[in-house]
Amino acid sequence: MPQALNNQNDAARRARLGQRQQERQMRLARRRKRQRTIVGVVVVVLVIIVVWLGFVEYHNYQANQQALQSKHATATALASITPTPSAGPATPPAVTGTPKTLPGGLQYIDVKQGTGKTVASGNKISVQYTGWLQSNGKKFDSSYDHGGQPFSVTVGQGQVIKGWDEGLIGMKVGGTRRLIIPPSLGYGAQGQPPTIPANATLIFDVTAVSGS
Repeated sequence: MPQALNNQNDAARRARLGQRQQERQMRLARRRKRQRTIVGVVVVVLVIIVVWLGFVEYHNYQANQQALQSKHATATALASITPTPSAGPATPPAVTGTPKTLPGGLQYIDVKQGTGKTVASGNKISVQYTGWLQSNGKKFDSSYDHGGQPFSVTVGQGQVIKGWDEGLIGMKVGGTRRLIIPPSLGYGAQGQPPTIPANATLIFDVTAVSGS
């Protein structure tokens, strides 16, 4: 009997040891599972942070690029704007092209082709101009010498000399035309003392700023 009891006690101890080992293994398994879960969560969080930082960097890059493009466009636009001169040229600038001659003797050269409305008789336009004497190239008047304020005229209504009434027709707003006006279409034999002598041929550079 004592031997049998000892055998039973040994079996019970072995059973308890086996159970404790199983419990230990289960705890280890649970611990490893928790660790894997924690690691997985950390990895996911890190991935989210990296993606978010990448999005922020991309957004900042796009914003910087747009700002640079905007600055470049503004600088280009400003560079393309020709400032209004504070005074007209003292002598007629050199131009290229063959003058076209009208029946009355008026000659003109389109120095710059405009892209706006074509000027017709009866149109009101605003112009910038400078005038010189052909004989000596001396300037006698310029809108730029009067603060750069454009001069308004209704074409073909006798508000200006005939050379202008005829010479402005056909040019386009935004364009510049050189007019070479004989005395008969300018100030004639009387001239306009003291700046314009009698029988003077006149040279005008006229830029059509706007028109209606």
